[in-house]
Parts: sequence; structure tokens; C-alpha cells
Amino acid sequence: MLPRLKIKYFIVIVVLIGFCIGFFNISWPSFKLSNHKISYIQDKLKSGELSPKMVVIPPGTGTIGGENFRSFQDEAPIFKATIKESYALSETEITFAQYDQFCKTGIRSCPSDESWGRGKQPVVNISWFDAVAYTKWLSTETSNIYRLPSEVEWEYAARAGTNSKFWWGNEYRQGIDHCDRDLGGCPKGSDLGHPWQVGILKPNPFGLYDVTSNVSEWVEDCYVDNHNNVAGTTAANDSGACTQIIAKGASWLMPQPHVHHSQRMSIPKNVRGYEIGFRVLREINKNELKD
Repeated sequence: MLPRLKIKYFIVIVVLIGFCIGFFNISWPSFKLSNHKISYIQDKLKSGELSPKMVVIPPGTGTIGGENFRSFQDEAPIFKATIKESYALSETEITFAQYDQFCKTGIRSCPSDESWGRGKQPVVNISWFDAVAYTKWLSTETSNIYRLPSEVEWEYAARAGTNSKFWWGNEYRQGIDHCDRDLGGCPKGSDLGHPWQVGILKPNPFGLYDVTSNVSEWVEDCYVDNHNNVAGTTAANDSGACTQIIAKGASWLMPQPHVHHSQRMSIPKNVRGYEIGFRVLREINKNELKD
């Protein structure tokens, strides 16, 4: 028989292990979608360097909009969007390292990093025109079609086949894919008071990082104050020679109540902000997906 003291410690250890298992099961549930295998595409540039790593987004039907979440009026009405063909989105927001490859060509000037560092930091201080120029450069470099995603393509991928406010459910959870510094408890590296290095928080079930936060992201669409123009389509809303473009998703600046996938902002095309970046879409030829 174990001595009484050892039995006591044994019981305490068992209880603590059980508590920890229960805690982590509650706080960090599994988000893996059944029957979905994450696939990647990465092209070579003419220099021999690699393009951004792209995640293949599968076809399916998803929820777009956010009126059920007491969101802003411009996020209504909610509608279902059907994605008929796969496409690829960059696994992370475009980084300074990736954008610097482009701006060193002289096509665009290299933006300020606000003394936050370059490398794996998401590129900021770029206008919508700058982002579009980057996609055109990638297209030329790889002989594939790169562009900005439409709002529907972006939100479908961000939600990753879910119908909830966040890809993990309807309740905000600090540190999964956003850091509200006022709440505390942010994962290391995301609590610095500026954008964090891409890919340090949890990816969504499609394999995309930072779709809930970090920096808001330029998309292709002209801004309108509702979803009426795009309901029933996945194409970008092009309502003429607009000057205001949609930036999707929350940013590191936003408090928790503003953080959700249907979040959208109206931003002038020529604005360069330290809370706005982008990710790119690559169109996929059907033959590329054959084994």
C-alpha cells in the first residue's frame, strides 16, 4: 500500500490533470472540419523565389452578412452564397517580406513599417491601388491569375464553412484569433499594441491565419451600405467608378465588440493606413486539382 502522504499527493495530481484537461477542452476545442484535407499551392517567381503560400478553398455554401449578431446595418441582409469552383487564398496576410520583393522592382515604393519591423509582419500603409498592383505583378511573375478576393469569397473562406459569428462559434474567445489588450490574457506576441507577426495565432479550419483580426484587408468590391447588390453572387460588387472600397475583417486596433467576420469598412481607395493590409486570391485551373 502507498503511504498516506503519497496517496494524498497522488490524488492532488490526478485532480489537477483532470482540471487541466477539462480546461483546455473548454478553452481550445477542436475546429477541424470533418472530411476536409487542407491543400496548398505555391508558385515560383521568375527570380526563383516562391510566391505566397496559398491555401485551396473548397466549393460549398456559406453564410454572408451579420444582422443576427447585432452588427452594423451595412452588414445586412444575411444571405447564402454558393462557391462552385475552388480558388486559393494566401495562407496569411501578405507580409512585408513578400511585398518588399515587389516594391524593390520600382513599380511601387516600399511602405513604412511604423518601426514595428518588416519580415513576417503584415504589410501596412498600402492603398487599394498598391494591393492591386501587387496582384498584377504576381500574375506576371507566375503566369497565373492573382487578384484581390471579392467580399463574398473573403467571408466564405474566413468562416470556413460555418454559419456562426466566428469560425469557432458565436462567443468571442480571447486569443484564438484576436487580441483585445483591454481584456488581457493575449498570447505572447499578439499583445504589443500593433499588428503581430502572421501565423502565431490559431488557423481556421480551412487553414487560414488571422482572418478575424490583425489587419483589416482590402477586397475587390466597391462599398455600398448593404449586401443587396451581391446577394446571390460571388463576384465583386462593381457599381461604377467608385472611390470607396471595402476592407474586411477586424484589426488589432478594434475592441472585442467590433470583431467578427461580417465586419466591413468603407475606405477610400487611396488611403494608406497602419491597420489595413490584404491577402491575395489565386484562380485555380481544374486540372491543377487532379491527383
